[in-house]
Amino acid sequence: NLDDEIIYIVNGKKKFYKVSLITIIDDTDWTLLENTNENKITLITCVENVPEKRRCIQAIEKEKE
Repeated sequence: NLDDEIIYIVNGKKKFYKVSLITIIDDTDWTLLENTNENKITLITCVENVPEKRRCIQAIEKEKE
């Protein structure tokens, strides 16, 4: 869901992200992976029974509180 939190842990450090986009894209569409000014995490997975589509979820890193 939009505004959900994603917690990414690497080398024992936690980073917190707020979901900003949930969409379906073509399997050949790489535009959402282009460089941005925000620190984003992008998750891409299949869409069940639709082999030419992918579900894409993006989240922007939250400011440290």
